Amino acid sequence: MGLHHENGYSASVEGFFVFNGERIRVAKSSHSYFYAVEPRDLPAGVEGDLLVIVDGNSSSRRVRLPLGMQANQLPTQYEVAARI
Repeated sequence: MGLHHENGYSASVEGFFVFNGERIRVAKSSHSYFYAVEPRDLPAGVEGDLLVIVDGNSSSRRVRLPLGMQANQLPTQYEVAARI
């Protein structure tokens, strides 16, 4: 996963869904869904932080999974609960 900048691409981009102290690696995301590298079953309404680290700089936002996450279904839908 890489982001395009005026002078090229970022050297390092990582994404995670973080909840209850656990990190689930995210391979791809948009404004309303993400693809977990290893999805698992999580209940509807679970909240966590969508964390993105670009070249060592992190940003996150609090999100809610209205339908939860299913281990056998991609992508996972989310809605922004709050910016952190």
